This record gives sequence, structure tokens and C-alpha cells, in this order.
Amino acid sequence: MKATDFYDMCDQIYKCELMPIMKSKGEAYSGQEDKLGNFKRIAAKYKVSSFLVWSIYFGKHLDALDAWIRGEYKDSEFIEGRINDLINYLFLLHGLIVDTYPPEE
Repeated sequence: MKATDFYDMCDQIYKCELMPIMKSKGEAYSGQEDKLGNFKRIAAKYKVSSFLVWSIYFGKHLDALDAWIRGEYKDSEFIEGRINDLINYLFLLHGLIVDTYPPEE
């Protein structure tokens, strides 16, 4: 794949898939006040860190990707949807890190 085609693909995925998913699923899970609220509420409920909750959620999608690689994926959601979820979870992790350890000014 040519580099320009790759970058165009990435741009298209970001604009047309990742952000719409982030906004729709994010509001369903976290509400409108705190984008990371779901991680924080579950962490408080079970007395664990928000990072552990994130890791468990991320692991679910990673497990699906591993199943696809092994040829054992049996989900109605296309694997591209799981990949989009994994990418969005990395953005969420970045947000958790910044929220927990704000950069010094």
C-alpha cells in the first residue's frame, strides 16, 4: 500500500468511524459530564484502579482480535469494529493518564 493511500485510509477511519463510535458509545457508557466516568465508577465500586478497569475492557477486545488471528472468531461484529474499539481504548487510556497525572505547567 502506498504511503499516501495508507494516510488517506487512516484519516477516513478516524473521521468516519473512530470519532462517531467514541461519541456514541462514550455517551452511553460515561454520560456527558466525564468521558472517563465509567472507568472511575467501576473502579470505585470494586475498589481497584481505573487503569485496571480499562485493562479488563481493553482485554476483551484484544481477546476477540486474538481469536480472529487464530481463525476462531465467531462474533456478529466485523473485526474492523473491534480494531476501532481497540484504537479508541488507547485514546481513553491516554485520557486516563492525563486525568490522573496532569502535566506540570
